[in-house]
Amino acid sequence: MAQDETREAFGFSVDTHLFRELGELLVGRDSTALIELIKNAYDADASQVVVRGERLRYGDGVIVVTDNGIGMTPEIFQGAFLRIAGRYKEKGSRRSPLYSRQYTGAKGVGRLSAHKLAQRLVINSVPQRVVTRDSERRGVRAVIDWERVENDYETVEDAKKGLDVRSFIAESGQEPGTELRLEKMRRRWTSQALSNFVAQVASCRPPRELVDEPPRNIFAPDALSNNLVVSSQAAEDPGFQIKFEGDLNAGDDLWPQLLEQADWLVEIFARPEGVRFNIQPSRAQRADRDDLRDYQLRRDHPDPEKGPFFSARIYARVGPLRGGIGERAASLQTFARRSRGIRVYVEGFRVLPYGDGGDDWLYLDRDYSRRERTFDIKLDSESSQILEPIDRESFLIQGNDQYAGAVFMTGEGAAALRPVVNREGFVQDAAFDIFRELVRNGVDLLTRVRASHKIESKQQRQSVRRQELKNQIPARSDELPTADAELHPAGNQQAAVDMDGDEDLSLPISVTRNELRSLQDELGPDSGAGPRLERIEKAIDYIEEAQRGDEGRATLQILAGVGLQLAAFVHDINGILGLAQSIRSLTEAARREEDSARRKSLLKDLETAADELVQSLTRQSSYLVQVVGPDARRRRRRLPYPQAIEPSLRLLATSISERRIEVVQRVDPGARTPPMFPAEITIVMTNVLTNAIKAAGDKGRILVWAEQGNDGGLLFRIENTGTRVDLVTSERWFRPFESTTTDVDTILGQGMGMGLPIVRRLLTEYNGSARFVEPSPEYDTAVEIRVPGRRIGQ
Repeated sequence: MAQDETREAFGFSVDTHLFRELGELLVGRDSTALIELIKNAYDADASQVVVRGERLRYGDGVIVVTDNGIGMTPEIFQGAFLRIAGRYKEKGSRRSPLYSRQYTGAKGVGRLSAHKLAQRLVINSVPQRVVTRDSERRGVRAVIDWERVENDYETVEDAKKGLDVRSFIAESGQEPGTELRLEKMRRRWTSQALSNFVAQVASCRPPRELVDEPPRNIFAPDALSNNLVVSSQAAEDPGFQIKFEGDLNAGDDLWPQLLEQADWLVEIFARPEGVRFNIQPSRAQRADRDDLRDYQLRRDHPDPEKGPFFSARIYARVGPLRGGIGERAASLQTFARRSRGIRVYVEGFRVLPYGDGGDDWLYLDRDYSRRERTFDIKLDSESSQILEPIDRESFLIQGNDQYAGAVFMTGEGAAALRPVVNREGFVQDAAFDIFRELVRNGVDLLTRVRASHKIESKQQRQSVRRQELKNQIPARSDELPTADAELHPAGNQQAAVDMDGDEDLSLPISVTRNELRSLQDELGPDSGAGPRLERIEKAIDYIEEAQRGDEGRATLQILAGVGLQLAAFVHDINGILGLAQSIRSLTEAARREEDSARRKSLLKDLETAADELVQSLTRQSSYLVQVVGPDARRRRRRLPYPQAIEPSLRLLATSISERRIEVVQRVDPGARTPPMFPAEITIVMTNVLTNAIKAAGDKGRILVWAEQGNDGGLLFRIENTGTRVDLVTSERWFRPFESTTTDVDTILGQGMGMGLPIVRRLLTEYNGSARFVEPSPEYDTAVEIRVPGRRIGQ
């Protein structure tokens, strides 16, 4: 050492702002922060934790987390809770002392979750004998004022002076456990933000319906597997229950009702020895289609040494929710939106954001839009023979909204997956790609099964149709239809059979050229049928030419229907502008208001106005997606009556509710419409229902009546109380710009006199009709819609 050098006693110091920086970095969202505190209760061998929220929409909100776990001694509190990134949970086998649970947290930063949520943390912990070496049970009470720690002290070392920690001797009958009280919350939640927060926190543990055996009244038990592994809990573990109270009460649990909507079940078991897929239809699906079967398929695991290894149970729904309208149906719709998607759980705790609204970790929504042509699924040779790839199978891909399920992993099974630093999912590396591939394989195999059964049904119907054609070929050529015979394109005489299995069997003439040639080969050259089949093929040319010309007109009619709704939306804009101005005024008034009670009232009004704005925009966007979405005019389909009516009722639900209109449905649930484009059905239903709502007025009544005609066609009637239409002059309302209403409705808009003309024009393309008819005794006006099905005698 040189003579002019002096050894200094320098060392590292840490600024107190580190708490805030680490909290923001290591805990991504508020719901994740609260879930981390719940995990701490699980790691403390608690069998129950109560999470209560009070006044979270106001400035004095409080969250209290109370568990019955093993508690903390002063030594554990200092060495584990107060030590940032401590190694307490890394000692020994990384399992809890009482029930040998695998710890769910490894970074030792869970207490920073409290910092993210609140400015003040109050701790009261009573230890259990298992964690104390003394004859006395010495607990701890502490107050951590994060704001004071950060503002009054520069370094973490100095911040010790800002802690208020006291030990005490627990009474003999005092139950062990820990209470965390979070005060002075860092944010006020709006109604919508609080609703999302509660939904995410409440989903931190899987619902019993996803863990337990599927309902036996919905799925046959003999085809189910009982090998679902949710966590590594030991047999003596009593389990872990979470009870949410106050503002954190998530409301009714509608999982049983949601599972009743399921049409298919997929189970996946990824183990080192291979990946098994179990696919089965619901009992309701089997009742409709006796050819449906169960599938047990297998493939090799891409990485049998490292994994990941998991179990999964996924319920799939085909089509929209069933159940009509009303408060109960609306509640189920809301619950289904919040529960949609395929979630991920490790040791029984959810890994956000997988399965959240807007999350597309399996690329289902992306591929639903792209409709990729084939699936690359590496099944073993035996399974490949059981279920072969289907041409255009990806046309049946469904988005996340149609699935509700979960993937379960133990800590050991998820060892290959690396958590993101802020605990929001996993690093997207090779292991995660394998994980996503295997889960997506299960979903895609279900899509392939559905496509396979569609093809089988199509082939059966084609065989029946070919036999009908053999039986109906005329003996003389002069009995064949001539080229200029009436071949109205509105009869839906299309030859293609779409992947939904909806084809038109109205005329035996509607067969493809390949089928005609196959039939000619079957009949042989000596049958004399060749010239006749050529005449039929020529007739098909005329039909296709007519359909090509008709396609443009049909498209224009769809756009006209969209235009009508946009015209109604113009009236909504006035209401939206009013709501926006109200929001601006309320925000300004709340900012300047000094009286706390008055400010809270203003904020409540602000939340209400914002919710109304969201509902208005959601209502209109939902309709437009239904009408111009990718499936709206992809193909004509036979829709079950409830499914055909439901989009219009959903669009108009707010209008119905505000007017306190009673809607009575007498709809044959088993009947289906003739093949029509879904967009056309929605436009017809919406226009007729809109007129009925306007005419019914406040506290009116609407009857929705539908049944299948004798010819398989659509017979639909809307009746309403209120304004009566004179049948003698009723035809005038089918003329353009003749409106049945003149008042401007803030939701439905002012009548433009174009709804009924467009309805009639759309129905004319199917040889259908729309007209006013004599109403039932309890109603004042009735509109009847008819669309013929298969023509009698043909």
